[in-house]
Amino acid sequence: MRASRYHVAMDPVVTEGWNDFAVATAGAAGALAGLIIVAMSVNIKEIISGQALPARAGATIASVVVIVVSSAAILIPGQLAVALGLELALFAAGGLALQVVAIREMFATSEGASLRDKVAQSVLGVGQLLPVLVGGLFVAAGASAGLLGVAAGFIAIFVVSILNAWVLMVEILR
Repeated sequence: MRASRYHVAMDPVVTEGWNDFAVATAGAAGALAGLIIVAMSVNIKEIISGQALPARAGATIASVVVIVVSSAAILIPGQLAVALGLELALFAAGGLALQVVAIREMFATSEGASLRDKVAQSVLGVGQLLPVLVGGLFVAAGASAGLLGVAAGFIAIFVVSILNAWVLMVEILR
């Protein structure tokens, strides 16, 4: 249903089914953020001593926060599609900016992973957030299917963040 040329209202039937998903992912992301922060506090000396690890830890937390704030935005009742979509894209863009900082730090040092592993980490870091960004742009254009991209991004963020939490808790001590 179009309110005007620039204000596309989301069909309540389309967004209604996403409420449970948004609540579940916000709660899970909050718990994961807590785990990552605890992992960082346990190994803070090792994290700070590495050139790329502080930025990687920050980018990991930022990615999880993208889920929390995006889920909160999805739960705002009566929100216009363009507003929700732009919020989702903006949150993902912020997370991507921190990923770029982490990637730059990672490639600026010779310590740590091999070049192949650094490239893989870069692809995962950016790749987890791109579906949220693109999905948000689709939602802003009035395509509710963009929420499927957002959901795929959330799942990717969970997987990558759990892997990064493992690195911050265990692999860093090797």
